[in-house]
Amino acid sequence: MRKFIITSVAFLCVATSSWAEQIIHYDNLPVTIELHNGEERSIQFGSHVQVGITKGQQVKKLFRAQSAQGAVHFLPYEAFDKQRVQIRRMDDGKVILLDLIATDKADGEKSLEDVRIVLASDNVVSSDDAAASMPEKVELITPIDLTRYAAQRLYGPTRLHHDQAGISETPLAVKGAVRIFKGPARYKTLSKPVVAYQGGGYYLAALYIRNVSDETVQLDYLDLNLPFSHATLQHHSLEPQGTPGDSTVLYLISERSLKETLYPWTYYQDLKRETQASIADS
Repeated sequence: MRKFIITSVAFLCVATSSWAEQIIHYDNLPVTIELHNGEERSIQFGSHVQVGITKGQQVKKLFRAQSAQGAVHFLPYEAFDKQRVQIRRMDDGKVILLDLIATDKADGEKSLEDVRIVLASDNVVSSDDAAASMPEKVELITPIDLTRYAAQRLYGPTRLHHDQAGISETPLAVKGAVRIFKGPARYKTLSKPVVAYQGGGYYLAALYIRNVSDETVQLDYLDLNLPFSHATLQHHSLEPQGTPGDSTVLYLISERSLKETLYPWTYYQDLKRETQASIADS
């Protein structure tokens, strides 16, 4: 199953709110979050987070999820049954599972109050004390870990670059520009691989995407023209070439290296298009 990863790049902010707030203590079991169709509800996590949604949820457009300052704001576009969403806290890597359920709001029914999710570790002992009392364990490398590691390497200051066990740089074995989009972006953008990492059985390729047209280009995950399991865009909108914001970085994750995934797939797609064009002309 393909997943799209939506990344929150936000600073931790602690504030006092006058609104009523429901506090839920997370005990490693999925938390059911009720939503009203057409009404936004905010979930606080105490740290900036990443939200993982499935391709099916993305295509169906059942709800909108926006992440900022340690909160995720869910807005359902229609009533729906249980939808699983994965939340990952950026500072400690803790994963929280939510089951979203949206219903139509009854006449006279009050709006749902905001929710704060509290983990047991938030109020017990510090992470340093816990680590000292427990045997060291090997952390599983996830696609989110790979994406965050690559982003820190590309955008973070050198002093913050730290090696992470289980993640290593790997040769790209791909030279020059490549075709990774279909649709309008195929001819309006230039894509060039810049670095690759592997870990946890996954391969990540970071690709520099530049707008080569005089128009604003909206990038869509559904226009990616090769197999992948996870994808994250630093920015979804590219300004016209030669202006600030005309480029971005795409973090593409697969179970194979970029070379193994790219060349067979794009060659087949190009050949298919040429064959169809030849048949149409004859």
